[in-house]
Amino acid sequence: MSRGWTAMGRMRTAKMMQPRRLMALLLAGWLGNAAGQERELGRIVLSEPAGLPRMEEYVEVSLQASVDEISIPGDMVYAIAENSGKKIECQIFQKRILPAEKQVLFSLIFPVSLQPHERRVLHLKTGLPNVAQTNPATDLQAHGDALELRVENEFFIADLTSSTSSEGKSHRSGQLRELFIKSGLNQLLSRRENRMHWAPNFQRAGAEEYSTIAGWESPRLATLEQGPYLIQTQRQDVAPGHPEILMSAAYKFYAHQPYFKFVSTMEITREIRLVLLRNDEMTMDSLFTHVAFQRPGGEVVDLPLAERYAVLERQPIEHDAPWLCFYHREKGYAFGSIRLREDNTNSFGLPSPTFEPQTRISDGANGGKYWNRRLVNERATVLPRGSRYAEENAYLVFKIENGDRLAAIKYWAERLRNPIRAN
Repeated sequence: MSRGWTAMGRMRTAKMMQPRRLMALLLAGWLGNAAGQERELGRIVLSEPAGLPRMEEYVEVSLQASVDEISIPGDMVYAIAENSGKKIECQIFQKRILPAEKQVLFSLIFPVSLQPHERRVLHLKTGLPNVAQTNPATDLQAHGDALELRVENEFFIADLTSSTSSEGKSHRSGQLRELFIKSGLNQLLSRRENRMHWAPNFQRAGAEEYSTIAGWESPRLATLEQGPYLIQTQRQDVAPGHPEILMSAAYKFYAHQPYFKFVSTMEITREIRLVLLRNDEMTMDSLFTHVAFQRPGGEVVDLPLAERYAVLERQPIEHDAPWLCFYHREKGYAFGSIRLREDNTNSFGLPSPTFEPQTRISDGANGGKYWNRRLVNERATVLPRGSRYAEENAYLVFKIENGDRLAAIKYWAERLRNPIRAN
């Protein structure tokens, strides 16, 4: 589109165009109008809520701007500290353009360091990138698409691809198949017959088998976004074998961080009767010697896997346990789940049905071990339309310490469960 076109001319022509062509032309016009001008989008106030020092932790915010304020693609967004003038380049993701309203919806992510209880004001500004400025240093690499993806940073390699080695790994689901721990530990985490990340999963009353998100075959929505700070996949479709359940799932992989996040939502679109409903399930071969977890009241329990039965029979792990992990005492590697959010409210804000919600440490075939959060635990339960089950977890690879073996997961749980606030 010529930059000389007037806004009135664009509007008259747009009426005769298809929506996709219209969006392309509007984007081009916005580039001509907004690019090259530094504009202020607004102000963000950051605050550290937990009395903890924060070193290069990520802040994610969602914003809405008019097309006169920002051009996507084209402009960069910067967070500029009010007092020091320090400029931080932001990554834009989750873009949504609304031509009729002339609005752009998008999210930003950027790293920041704060002192305990520090409050800092940042101004968000946009403009063309400085050609002399290099992109932020990153260790993130991605190979493939949303359903056949390998992601690597300095701490791990996450493999989300399919494999012909077994039926359980053969589907193009985009679910984590195996995880290689780096940092000198050089340990592959995997499951012989199945993908490693095996939930959410569900079993209909009267059915002999349960099904899992790992059985998705090319879900209808599958997107991949890449940048220097964040690589994100998003997928959505009905659950395999359970068209009454609409599944949404997202992975988030971060630069220079030993964890990745997973978000899933199960929405019941038609009444269904289930005997099993689970999320936060990681299943692995016989690779660990111990299990450790924190109860909601703060007590930390650390047990050899072989000795857990009597303890957990007396008091199962709570469904809302803040974190849990498996580790190998002699080899020093560990892998755990930090629970960031569990939301089982329905579309009216009331509790969705559950039965005996708890976290289980279970035995698999050939010595395998897995943890899983059970929301419906082996009893036929009616889930009405509008029921909803959401989770957000951070999955952490770490090395056990000589003193406090669990120091790393305690450190990250404290910070990730109390994120920097952005207003």
